[in-house]
Amino acid sequence: MPTARTIATALNAVLDGPDMEISAPRSLASAASGTMVFLGRADTEAIDRLNQIGGVLCLTTTENAPLLSCAVIQVEQPRLAFCRMMQRFFQPPARPGIHPDATIAASARLGAGVSIGAGCRIGEGVHIGDGSQLGCNVVVTDGVRIGTDCHIKANTTIGERGFGFALDEKGLPISFPHIGTVRIGDHVEIGANCTVVRAALDATVLMDHVKTDDHVHIAHNCHVGPRCRIAAGAVLSGSVTLGADVWVSPNATLIDYAEIGDGAFIGLGSVVTKSVAAGVRVFGSPAKPIGQRHS
Repeated sequence: MPTARTIATALNAVLDGPDMEISAPRSLASAASGTMVFLGRADTEAIDRLNQIGGVLCLTTTENAPLLSCAVIQVEQPRLAFCRMMQRFFQPPARPGIHPDATIAASARLGAGVSIGAGCRIGEGVHIGDGSQLGCNVVVTDGVRIGTDCHIKANTTIGERGFGFALDEKGLPISFPHIGTVRIGDHVEIGANCTVVRAALDATVLMDHVKTDDHVHIAHNCHVGPRCRIAAGAVLSGSVTLGADVWVSPNATLIDYAEIGDGAFIGLGSVVTKSVAAGVRVFGSPAKPIGQRHS
């Protein structure tokens, strides 16, 4: 177990108060002696509770620190610092290895330290970079490339053909062959039960540090810029382009070919029927601008 002083050193900060062993990170509601919490905004009720418990380590702001009698480490961004300390000291390490129930094509290339869960199916010519982790029953079809340090959760499918048809002379839908691929950058996280569809001819792309929640659908030919975050239930229709740092809220739907500018914010349940300029916040069905996004 780390000590409060060890955590302060890791944050390049100063411990104000007694040193102690820290057994676990906790929420403010479940704080107990020997645990670590964070407090971002001023909260009189939370401060009173922490002062009554004693023996707690709190990562908090300069403004809150004088109000607390427990051990304190002052940081500019308490939530971020708490996240980093959880990763460093309390998150179980990944266990590299290939589950015996996984099926991996002979031509697939796996980097060092890759973890492949039970029931996974990895196709021909797939490339998975160092340190990436695939949960149970993930399907990665032929030719897909996944970067380093990616995390793909259970039951997600990457690289199946998309929903595209041409009508023949009788009006019957003829399936459009999808012979493109999917390219996923480094440090990407894809949630459980997601689908990332291969491009018709070129590539569906998720750039570095993209994060998706569970139950997200990314259709063929989409291009998702770096550091985008896409919440649960969102649907990106074919050929959608997201710039860098876009936020897509739960259950939002984006029409095909929509172009979303850098730093835009797509609100809860919004139906985006046209492109959105950089930095703009949109809400509603159809989605309408309501101002600029604040950093």
